[in-house]
Formats: sequence, structure tokens, C-alpha cells
Amino acid sequence: MRMVIEARLEDNTRGSVPIRLAEFERADGELKQLGLSLAEGKNLVHEAQRALVNAQAHGFVSASKHCLHCGAALSIKAKHTIRYRTVFGKVAIDSPQLRVCKCSRDMSRKSFTPLAAALPGRLSPELEYLQVKWAAHLPYAVATALLKETLPVDQAISISGLRNCVWAVGQELDRATESAIRGERAYPPANSKVKIIALAVDSAWLRHRPSQQEQDEAKLAQYFPSKKLPPTGRHVNIIAGRAVGDDGSCKVYGYVNREVTSAATRLDHFLSEQGAAPDQKITIVSDGAGEFEKAVDGSQRPLTRILDWFHIAMKFRAIEQSAQKFPDLAAPNGRSVQDEIASAKWLTWHGKGAEAVERLKSVHDMISLAPEDAAYRALWWNLRGTYWYLESNAQYLVNYGWRYRRGMPISSSIAESAVNEVVSLRCAKKRQMRWTNKGAHLLVQVRVAVLNGELKMRNMPDRRRTCTENKNDDHCQCVA
Repeated sequence: MRMVIEARLEDNTRGSVPIRLAEFERADGELKQLGLSLAEGKNLVHEAQRALVNAQAHGFVSASKHCLHCGAALSIKAKHTIRYRTVFGKVAIDSPQLRVCKCSRDMSRKSFTPLAAALPGRLSPELEYLQVKWAAHLPYAVATALLKETLPVDQAISISGLRNCVWAVGQELDRATESAIRGERAYPPANSKVKIIALAVDSAWLRHRPSQQEQDEAKLAQYFPSKKLPPTGRHVNIIAGRAVGDDGSCKVYGYVNREVTSAATRLDHFLSEQGAAPDQKITIVSDGAGEFEKAVDGSQRPLTRILDWFHIAMKFRAIEQSAQKFPDLAAPNGRSVQDEIASAKWLTWHGKGAEAVERLKSVHDMISLAPEDAAYRALWWNLRGTYWYLESNAQYLVNYGWRYRRGMPISSSIAESAVNEVVSLRCAKKRQMRWTNKGAHLLVQVRVAVLNGELKMRNMPDRRRTCTENKNDDHCQCVA
């Protein structure tokens, strides 16, 4: 048996035109291949896409072959073919080059190509959206293979093309953020109903890959000793955070520290984008790392920073495990070391960090006089790191028990999950990738937009036929 699929294309100029899209043959009385295969389905939709795109392009070019000023027909100087990439494959479109009408006052441009100007990127918005969305979740090679497996786009996309597409969208998102920071774009109105109960922030580190410029400078430095070697960044530092609203909603944000002009303005921009009022008091939970300290100190908002309990508990956990080897060891006040450590942890939980530091210091000084023993050194080292950590972040210690009983955040676990969601699942873990600062920053902008549900399909720009001589005049040198 044979199945022929035909379509009928109807327009006002050519009337009704029949089009044969595909033809399939099957052996009679056999069910070895039941129905259409994936390859046959891809070929069918590709042929339908090719017919529709060419018909639309023909109508657009036909409407552009007359001067808007005098109505004269424009002659064809040359004929070209452009390749337009869609979700159903790459389509070849005839694109004639038209001569400028003689009534034009500006003859600096002798000809123009309407279709090439109307499709500058040669890429459909839907294909761009799918590429960027899947590349935000999967490596570039895997995302490319997935799209080629499910869509008839074997020749329409490549790994480098998909990466360039992600970079272009990431640069557009980054420019929109910078324009909002400079005041060129208005923020959404502050919603008094939106209340952010906590903002947790953490940092992540990725393996660094030198950019092409840094590689070229390093090669030149080998042959010219007078040239200085470019600075080598061994790691890429990414800041990621999550804001939690009182209604349970969560939004994430992130950036590469070296790719932004001001971390404080990025933080203020993120809170403004969420509709938080400028005078709203927001609590930031962090682990005490110095990468985010400048952002909080330079912010124009009334922010309150606290040290998260998770890292404090891990510090005390290390001490408790080391102290289990000495059940009979007594502290300077006569109590056992294990009871003294538990008491210091209880004091820290209830916001009495200074007293906890004093108790840990006393045990630390006592152990420093103990004989040289590897077990004693481990306990001594853990005590030293814990009391130094608490003493350095004394201003960020709060009454964690009071906050916990009222359901307020005390841990940066939401920040840890944000780092895992924004950075680790895509850029680290078992993927063994190396990143440049720019590449990681642009990908993070795209991934944040995808996770927040803010990535939208970019519409085709409104490219009306205007005159290059005077855009306000409806003269005859028309380009699309």
C-alpha cells in the first residue's frame, strides 16, 4: 500500500496551489512497520514547514518590490538564497536583491535585500528558545544531541551555535539588568503584600579555563620576556542566593563576582525585581564568607545579616567527635570536656556567643599544654577553628532558639540548595568542566531566568519598511 499526503496552499495572488508533502509505502499484509516512524514524521513536518516558509517569504518579497513613495516596480539586481533555521529544520529561501528607486534623494546605497534585513539572525524565536532552555539544564553537546533526536534539526543547530545562542540571550539579560541598575529601565512597583522573610546567599567555585585572549598573551610572554604574564584565575567564583517570601514562593539569582561592577547593586536590583519595598527589613543568612560581605555593606536597603546555624553546628560536631576519645579529660573548671563543649553549644544556640567563646578558649589553652599527641592535636585544632569562627562573626550571632521557635530561618540550607540548583547541577558535580568567567556568568543568567520562569520567547522585532535616507519620511529607499 502507498500513502500520499498532500496539502493545499491558498492565497490571494496565486489562488489554490496543491503541494505534495510526503509519500509512504508499506508491504501488504505485513505489520513489520506499523504507522509512521520518527524519521518519516520528521520529514513530513519539514516539508510542510518548507512550503509554508517559502510561501510567506514570497508574499513578503512581492510586497517589497514596489516603491512606497511613487509605486514604481523595483528591478532585481541579483538573486541569493538564505538559510532560515526553524524547529522543523533548515529552510532555503530565495532572497532577491532589489535596486533602489530612481526617485530616492540618497543614492549612497544602490540596492537592498528586504528578506535578509527582515531575518537578520536567520533563526526562529521558537528554536532559539528551545536551545537556550535545554542548554540551561544540560551540557551543550547533550542538549544539541537531544534536539536533533526529537526534532528535524540535524543541519539547523550545532554545539558551537547553541553555545553562541546562549551567550547572546545571556548578554541580553545582563544588559537588561545593568540598564535597570543605571535607572534606564523602571522597576516593577513595590508591592506591600510581598514580604521576603529571608534571603540566603552562598558562593561556589568552578575550575577556570583561560580565555582565548589570555592564552594568546601567555604564548607571547614565552617569546618576549618583557611582557608580563596575564593573571591566571584558578577558579571562577559564583555567588548564588535564594529569596523566600512569606507565601512560600522562592526566587533565585546568581552572578560571577568578576563580571559585575557592583555586587551591592546586583543585590538591590534583585530585591527590587521581586517587588520588595525599599524600607522593608530583610534578613540575610550566610556562612560568613567574605565574598558577599561587600554586597551587604554597600546595599542601600536595611539588611540584617546573621550567621547560619548549619555551619556552627558542623564546627561543634567536629569538636564533639574529637572529644569522644577523652571521656575522662576535665576542663579547667572541673567539668568534663564533653559537658563543657555541650554547654558552649547551648550558649551559642541562645545567642550568648561571647560566653561560648570563653569556654572554648579555656579548654583550648589547657590542651595546648598537653603532651604532644596526634589525638590531642586534632581536638586542639578543632577548638581553635571553632572559637575563631565564632569570634570573627560575633556581630552576626543571634538567638537561634528564639528564631527557631517562631518559624524563622536560621540556616543557609536554602542557599546551599540554590547553589546546587543554579551552579552545581549544570556546571559542576560529575561534569568535569572548566569555565571562563564570561561563559559561566552568561550561562548563570540564562539558568536563573529559566528556574524563575522568566525566560520568554523573544518575539520577532517589528521591522517595518522604512527609508534609510530619512526614517521619518516614507521615501522610496525601503528596507525591511
